[in-house]
Amino acid sequence: MRRQLTSRRGFSLIEALAAFAILAMTLGQLLNGVSGGVRNQARADFLMRAARQGASQLDALGVDGPTPFGESSGRYPDGLHWSLSVTPGRSVADASGRPALTSFHARLVIRKPSGYGESFTLSAVKIRPVEEPAAP
Repeated sequence: MRRQLTSRRGFSLIEALAAFAILAMTLGQLLNGVSGGVRNQARADFLMRAARQGASQLDALGVDGPTPFGESSGRYPDGLHWSLSVTPGRSVADASGRPALTSFHARLVIRKPSGYGESFTLSAVKIRPVEEPAAP
């Protein structure tokens, strides 16, 4: 005699594996989207800090003392590395032929201490009056 096959409740192995595969793909895409957001946030944070510190450094350039022509580099307190290149520009003479205005070009490159070579570059041209030597 033959026994009749009875219907069982539950899922077959193939159905369970297909469900796990779909779940794994969905979670993979979700994690990829979240990690992309985290990377974008870290880049935005770097750009904001670099812009703020670099603009402050360029604003102070040549104000407190003589202009530091040439190359210099250093590190900000938060760990970002910077390198500065300052080159002299043109001078403008007044009616008597003496230099009245002088200029210089500053290029500041800010890099992350570790990372994928991310950098932020600021460039400025500053014009200032030529200081008269003090009379003895």
